[in-house]
Amino acid sequence: RVRVPIRIQAAAMITHRSHVMSSTLRSSLGCRLNSTGTGLPYRIRMPLAKLQERKSLPQEEHRPPALGDGEKLEAHSTTPDYVRLALTSRVYDLVEPSPFQYASGLSHRLQANVHIKREDLLPSFSYRIRGVYNVLDALRRTGVSSVVTWSVGSQGHSLALAAHRLGMSAIVVMPERVPLARRQAITRLGTSVRLMRGGLIEAEAEAQRLADESKGSLVLLSPHNDPRVIAGQATAGLEIIRQHGAAFESTGSDSKLDAIFVCTGGSSLLAGVAATVKQIMPSTKVIGVETEENNLVQQSLEGGHRVSTPEPSHFVDGAAVTRMGPEVFRICNELVDDIVTVTHDEICAAVRDCFEDTRAMLEPAGAVSVAGLKRYLAGRPATSSSKGNYVVVTSDAANIEFDILRFIAERASMGEQKERLFALELDDTPGGFLRVYKAVQPRWVTEFVYRHSPNHKALIYMSLERANDELSPEQEVAAVISALAPLGVHAIDVTANEMAKTHARYLVGGRPGNIAGERLVRFEFPEEPSSLASFLLALRDEWFLTLLHYRNHGGQIGKVLAGVRVPPGQEEAFDQVLNNLGYTFHDETDNPIYTKYMR
Repeated sequence: RVRVPIRIQAAAMITHRSHVMSSTLRSSLGCRLNSTGTGLPYRIRMPLAKLQERKSLPQEEHRPPALGDGEKLEAHSTTPDYVRLALTSRVYDLVEPSPFQYASGLSHRLQANVHIKREDLLPSFSYRIRGVYNVLDALRRTGVSSVVTWSVGSQGHSLALAAHRLGMSAIVVMPERVPLARRQAITRLGTSVRLMRGGLIEAEAEAQRLADESKGSLVLLSPHNDPRVIAGQATAGLEIIRQHGAAFESTGSDSKLDAIFVCTGGSSLLAGVAATVKQIMPSTKVIGVETEENNLVQQSLEGGHRVSTPEPSHFVDGAAVTRMGPEVFRICNELVDDIVTVTHDEICAAVRDCFEDTRAMLEPAGAVSVAGLKRYLAGRPATSSSKGNYVVVTSDAANIEFDILRFIAERASMGEQKERLFALELDDTPGGFLRVYKAVQPRWVTEFVYRHSPNHKALIYMSLERANDELSPEQEVAAVISALAPLGVHAIDVTANEMAKTHARYLVGGRPGNIAGERLVRFEFPEEPSSLASFLLALRDEWFLTLLHYRNHGGQIGKVLAGVRVPPGQEEAFDQVLNNLGYTFHDETDNPIYTKYMR
């Protein structure tokens, strides 16, 4: 009963816009689409688009979008027709359109008109409920009663909710590391959870095995690559088209939508939004956002083929995949305008931004799009007028654990580039600390870590909050280093050094000198009883543990820094042990923080 008015309203909107579009505009638009390389793969379109922007070619005057704008695009690239599939989907049997919310704080700081598409307010706190419900309803109509999928949280929760509503049974295969709270949210809805040792790849393999052995009674559900899933996510794109005009006018802006920012993840949401928006509003950019350390979509689109990556970082596991599906890759390759990558610190700052503007507490994956918008606009010149109208899609809030807020709060100021971490080396003499403190004024010292070590120079980790917002981060760093140089202090900015931020700053003192054969490795261990034991048991008797620092960051991961003395000739065996553990790790043996300040 809810679904029908929504579809009629959307169809009426599109029909009205098609009625007001003249044949002259259609013809001119077709020429413009050809000139910008529509249908070309991403790796070719992007250099052409950037070249056009650099040359400052004249842009077509803005006019309201209309049906037919994407006829050229639709004719040769986007089959199936996701606009029609979205309009006829069953999504609105369960959900209401998610609201637009004006982000006053972000808009003021970024000099832009920013609205947030609140997908975190959907019944499962995630956009995934759209695609899951649409595909489950279609399967139920063909007689399917049981499904199986794999997940680390929000996908499984959305599936459980949709299956409960439709009276279907479901199984979700999850890695053992998934926190108990996420598993309980699924089982409370009547869905069975199967735990697998390992990561996403092992969970997917187990789900496939269960489906194969069921001989058709259990259908494997792809979280992202099924066209019915993409069509369900595409309803978010239609809602943006319908909602943005009135939202922008309420803030005194024109109705032109410059860009939409979407978290990539498995890319079904990105593909669905692109497939609908690019048909009706082809001048609006659709931009995907992902983390720098797991830029799977960027690598795939720039390479022109789907690439595979190891188990992604657990911090943004709501957007964790190891490979794009062929259908979402095809759509993104043809339609997505750009990919922006962001750091974990920038994501933490974005979580805080969303909380301050909306009082919504998003999981890291849910705020990735906001971080992408900030990174995107930071590269644009300052102007006395607005930098444009933008929509960011807050995709998830289902995987947030209270304990991880400590890490987010700690890193948010660094992500905002308001706080910098420095490593200082100076002569350990009386009065030295006071002289350093005076030299960096009027900046606020937020952290100061020191331990006396005989026969060594003093090593200090110091965090400073910026006193002058008019200076760029680079100018601020240069000013601090220049202020300390006359005191004989050697200072380096280590804000971007993950090992320094997570471990080294807590290990000041106790410098043993050079230990022959020492290897330094940084791990992300799942928070489960056997994780650290698996690493320790894998070490040979002759491999001496020289350093161990563990720090829990809430939720499902613990970060560990370990030093191991490996005898000559056994380096290859040690590398094999690291690879066989199945944990995310980074060899930090050549990290300058370690080589200069920790031995």
